[in-house]
Amino acid sequence: VQRNCCLTLCNFSIPEELEFQYRRVNELLLNILNPTRQDESIQRIAVHLCNALVCQVDNDHKEAVGKMGFVMTMLKLIQKKLVDKTCDQVMEFSWSALWNITDETPDNCEMFLNYSGMKLFLECLKEFPNKQELHRNMLGLLGNVAEVQELRPQLMTSQFISVFSNLLDSEADGIEVSYNACGVLSHIMFDGPDAWVIPEPRREEVVDRMWAAIQRWDVNSRRNINYRSFEPILRLIPQGISPVSQHWATWALYNLVSVYPDKYCPLLIKEGGLLLLRDMIKMASARPETKEMGRKVIEHCNNFMDENMDTSR
Repeated sequence: VQRNCCLTLCNFSIPEELEFQYRRVNELLLNILNPTRQDESIQRIAVHLCNALVCQVDNDHKEAVGKMGFVMTMLKLIQKKLVDKTCDQVMEFSWSALWNITDETPDNCEMFLNYSGMKLFLECLKEFPNKQELHRNMLGLLGNVAEVQELRPQLMTSQFISVFSNLLDSEADGIEVSYNACGVLSHIMFDGPDAWVIPEPRREEVVDRMWAAIQRWDVNSRRNINYRSFEPILRLIPQGISPVSQHWATWALYNLVSVYPDKYCPLLIKEGGLLLLRDMIKMASARPETKEMGRKVIEHCNNFMDENMDTSR
């Protein structure tokens, strides 16, 4: 019965068509997932549905679902898979669901840290060194955690910083793992040298590795990522304390408006990104290559607007 009900739910457009029963469906799915022993196929479908339910909803919904025990349930599933030394769809979907539910939702990011999420992250990296999709999902989630200023000090340990730095060299899933690792470090660098309270690795050494990684990426890379807002990226643009963070943010915008102009040019324009980039180009502290990339982003968006004005006439 559980399997058939879950399969039936898969035929709905999620979350739109389940909005009227959103909380109840989440509670039922979490109850299905809570028993220690569960039919593998039901578990897989239920985790997939949980992920779909938190993928495209607003932050109030995500906070409410987090308070229901969503974060804890996903971490328990991951812990169980680690004990079994199994990296399957349930493991990958669980990390993906955590990535989605922590997106711009600080309370859920804090829950992830409080429930030993970083310990599981390190254990998964060690146990499954070649699972690219898993690495991408985990680093995407940690990017969300790193966006929360109050939580960043918890990432400031020699062990975590060394892991993020080493992942800059990863070629897993195209540029995704390297890009997300650089994103985590960009937010940490944004807090300035005074916040760098560890002796090793040195801040300058990590900065050099970040520059080297960004220069290796192909700006025309197609992406396994979906931004609903550029706000966390845009806050890295108007600052001079970490030029490499500014460069990572500008590169991210350049890539997205180049490869997906229809989706991301309007979003960047709407959120005031062009004004921030114009101001950045005038900054003495910004690197010449960052300014050049900023000009290209503005040019892409202006061309997009001109083309759309022509077609609408």
